[in-house]
Amino acid sequence: MSEVTELLERARAGETDAWDRVVALIYDDLRRIARGVLHGPGGATFDATGLVHECYLRLSRAGADGVLNRQHFLALAARAMRQLMLNHARDRLARKRGGGAIEVTLSETDVAADVQATHLLELDQALTRLAQTDPRLAQVVECRVFAGLSEAETAETLDLPLRSSQRLFADARARLGEILAG
Repeated sequence: MSEVTELLERARAGETDAWDRVVALIYDDLRRIARGVLHGPGGATFDATGLVHECYLRLSRAGADGVLNRQHFLALAARAMRQLMLNHARDRLARKRGGGAIEVTLSETDVAADVQATHLLELDQALTRLAQTDPRLAQVVECRVFAGLSEAETAETLDLPLRSSQRLFADARARLGEILAG
């Protein structure tokens, strides 16, 4: 049993500092995931430290109950980061609409960030539709796109053989392309 899994069990049993020790052990993984997320859709409007800290707060509220092991923790972190990025994109686009605010000229960076936020929301809608028909395909996309995990890390996180993970990601990309085109 890994140290993370053991600490998660202790956290579920009520040991108060076990959860913080789990986060300390995988903090570097969370930072790496955040950097991967920020290179993906919507990344221009968030920073890695802020994303990791928001993710930590969200996961801490839920606590250790139901978190089985390191891989499961990382999968939950990927989902939390996806939701945080989506919330951030929605907020950005809502501010853009302004509600009667004075119109100003935007910089190229602001325009690019708005376009990324729009694409991120479109991808999320397509991913939600995909999850309705095949949740595993959506999980693979969450790990690869939103968490920035490699093929091997995605396979490990989802407890799949590497080749299956690769095949599922290729299938998911094709299906998402069809959904976005339609």
